[in-house]
Amino acid sequence: MNVIKLYGPSNTPFTEKVRRALILKGLDFEHFEPEGPEDFKRWSPKTGLLPVLEIDDEHIPDSTEILNRLEELYPEPSLLSTDPRIAGQQRQLEDWADSNLSWSFNKWRATRDTVPSEERSGFRLLLGLLKTGGTWERPEISIVRSLGDRMDDLIGFLGSRPFFYSDTVSMADLSVYSMLITMRRDFIPGSVKLLEARPALVDLMTRIESVTGG
Repeated sequence: MNVIKLYGPSNTPFTEKVRRALILKGLDFEHFEPEGPEDFKRWSPKTGLLPVLEIDDEHIPDSTEILNRLEELYPEPSLLSTDPRIAGQQRQLEDWADSNLSWSFNKWRATRDTVPSEERSGFRLLLGLLKTGGTWERPEISIVRSLGDRMDDLIGFLGSRPFFYSDTVSMADLSVYSMLITMRRDFIPGSVKLLEARPALVDLMTRIESVTGG
């Protein structure tokens, strides 16, 4: 029996993606959450980034690489379709979700960090927007609007299928879910309302939770 340890903060999408993949595959694991910056460096000495998965003495960084390795070691149930064409679509969507949806969260965080609360009005706000690569549109409005557009893209990708490109959960679904749950927590104020206005995505989350835990 392999000893599996997951290191990463539970409130981040990439840790959530890995955690649900482990549950889906029926694997026993321990989850360790960092208590400070020193844990990031200790558990991920090369990059300082989490999550990281340890399987016995093997150290695997990056959520996508972790899922790929899990597929190699524990192929059932699979995180990819047996059809190579569909599997390619699922891999592309997993990467799309990781990059496009996380961009909104990173942009929001950068905007809030760059523009102090006392400067978020009038001319000073405009200067702050330009410093962060913004436009004449308030950054909060722009980011939420962009996030809504990406959610509409997801509905189009899903179509009438229960999961993306398939009737079973894949790594694409886990990646999308991990981003949607961050919206459900309203990390970006207003994102939970965007999600609630799109019942197709809410229903998708419910289906994923039915096989990976609540």
